[in-house]
Amino acid sequence: MNQSLANPFVSVLIRSYNRLQHVLEIVDICLTQNYDNFEVVVIEQSNEAEWEKYKSAFDRYDSRVRVIRSQPLGPIGARNVGVAHCKGAVVLFMDDDDLPVGENWIASHARHFVDPLCIGVSGKHVHAINEKPRYRDMERAYDRCLTHSFLLRGRVFTGIGRVKKPVEWLHGNNCSLRRERIIALGGWYPYLKTEGEEHSLYYKFQQTKMPGEYLMFDPQPVVLRRFDISGGNDRRNIPLHELLVNRMKYYHWVIAEHFPLRFYGLYPVFMLDGFKIAARFYRRSSSFTDIFWIRWFGLKNGKRLDVFSEFVKYPFLVLRFLLTRKPKWDGRITALGKECHTV
Repeated sequence: MNQSLANPFVSVLIRSYNRLQHVLEIVDICLTQNYDNFEVVVIEQSNEAEWEKYKSAFDRYDSRVRVIRSQPLGPIGARNVGVAHCKGAVVLFMDDDDLPVGENWIASHARHFVDPLCIGVSGKHVHAINEKPRYRDMERAYDRCLTHSFLLRGRVFTGIGRVKKPVEWLHGNNCSLRRERIIALGGWYPYLKTEGEEHSLYYKFQQTKMPGEYLMFDPQPVVLRRFDISGGNDRRNIPLHELLVNRMKYYHWVIAEHFPLRFYGLYPVFMLDGFKIAARFYRRSSSFTDIFWIRWFGLKNGKRLDVFSEFVKYPFLVLRFLLTRKPKWDGRITALGKECHTV
């Protein structure tokens, strides 16, 4: 049985990759919170020049702030290793390019764990301070908040203003989870990059949860999304081929394990839908321009030709993943902590 945590010790976990200037902003906000039972753990994966530039700034912080230096681990690897280094009963995840809003951010997460059936909480994401509701149909947004579609796309919709309980998964940024449950579930599958990175843990949770246990959405803990900050893993600046490879990994290594009948029964549908999602993101949101087609035919037509070129090669990519063995993962995330060192 889970414990009732009236005043849990919270570990705020920040994964950092070449964004230390912005990590310092997050740490400063954490140290002004009206909740006093917490620590901040920074999994620092920046290059040596970035670290040397900012490391003296961390010396001014007290013992509540710990920095763990590591070689780049990827987004999920850093999350798993971070959990291994956290001391809190609750881990609160924060991306290095966004900002918590208000002095009750930690408290708004922590208060829910007094209920032993509450396993995790996702908070609200805003794109601007005092923003107006950004969804045309708020009821539809509420219904879809943190759900999966039939083809297992993760719907986000974390800009709503009402509590929703339960939800099917938690966004990787501005979410809190019981640490013991993360470890018991074996953490996140680490061989993914960007596509579906959050979902592997929650598929396992939904299949093994005890009666009454739930994940929830609460609009009180608010985080400001900042989309104009460079660095990090930067999904908006990678080629279409890499977007497709990442999606194939998610489908064949995660979806196929947890939903094999649906996935293989509708395999052509999943493959075509995956290409459509990646191509649409590439054309609408990607800033990647270092390709032959764009240099010769301009941005708009160049991207069209790049999409057509990748579509012609796409069956070979699909065949490659059908024949590729899934990398094994034993789920022992605590052992990974030995790969890093505290500074």
